[in-house]
Amino acid sequence: MWRRVLSSSRISARSCCRRCNYNSSDSIYYYSTNVSSKGEDGIEASFEKCVTGKNVERLYRQGYAVFEGGFDSNVGKELRKEIDALFLSSPERFVPNSTRFVKDGFQTELVKKNILELSAPFVEETDGRYLRALQRDRTLLTLLNVLKPSETPNEMLFNVSLKVQMNFGENARFPIHFDSDSSTDNRRWTCLVYLNDDWEEKDGGEVVLYLPFQKEKIVVVPPKLGTIVMFNSRYVAHSTLPYTGKRRVMFTLWLHAKGGEDDNNAVKMKESSIVSNEKIETDAQEQLEKLLAPEQRKHLMKLILAEEWATSIAESHDRSSEPTAKALKTHWEEIDIIARVLGQAFPLAFEKLEKLMKTGKISEFPLKF
Repeated sequence: MWRRVLSSSRISARSCCRRCNYNSSDSIYYYSTNVSSKGEDGIEASFEKCVTGKNVERLYRQGYAVFEGGFDSNVGKELRKEIDALFLSSPERFVPNSTRFVKDGFQTELVKKNILELSAPFVEETDGRYLRALQRDRTLLTLLNVLKPSETPNEMLFNVSLKVQMNFGENARFPIHFDSDSSTDNRRWTCLVYLNDDWEEKDGGEVVLYLPFQKEKIVVVPPKLGTIVMFNSRYVAHSTLPYTGKRRVMFTLWLHAKGGEDDNNAVKMKESSIVSNEKIETDAQEQLEKLLAPEQRKHLMKLILAEEWATSIAESHDRSSEPTAKALKTHWEEIDIIARVLGQAFPLAFEKLEKLMKTGKISEFPLKF
């Protein structure tokens, strides 16, 4: 059953990329802003313009939001100048982006092609004043706490981390991934801000958000100067498409919560966690609600995106390297376990899910982020 669901719900960023239109004025996912503040105050003004009560409600309901031109273009250009100058003067401070994973007690590092990054803090004496102002700014965190107070003290946003990134082309990209795992870190929201006033469609490098259970199944956003993309760090899968331009520059803000426990409804993807038949609910709706709960939904999304997920891993790293081969092997082992665990635990849910996805009514199912 789950194989039929995957077959009928497959989505592709490549096929969707040039068809997606985000300039529609009636889109509930996309907001156009006109920030005219100048100087360092433009950072605060940009976030204040975008993060309104109405937009925050939509952000929490949909799990993401895109703000075209949301970040002050003048400030964005100054930040780009400072980042470029910093790279020219101190290239050794920029390190390759990599992913570390542990398999059978051994740690393997996967280094991405042609992507360098620098994390805050920035040096007061030598680094640019706009970068220093950015790392001090807490406007985004404060607005989210005020406009959407947390239900528990542990979920209150209390810290911001900052990283700048440079993509040097030659088809460099990020694979499909979630930014945060509730069992390992406390990042709750991701905010991407792009600083490229010379981007052209032929360059690629768009960020892709995967939303198989929503009206918009996939969202592809060009990395243009001033564009802000916000999404839930734990539950929105995303990637970047291969980039062929000269240099793509951006910065990322992560908003951290104080801390929280794992979702008690999560099924741990191990052989020993397969639910016995007598524990399976007999109500399809009840099963579906549990299958689409946040932590379970992450595993289900990995099933739906399995093929494209594997392709993105191979394209983001050295295909011929042993670490890449191990990562792909681990990926397919996880897919096999997830399929068997979820298939046995929620058989009626997959039947109902297949019908809802065929009719498009799955988008009416309320999701939690």
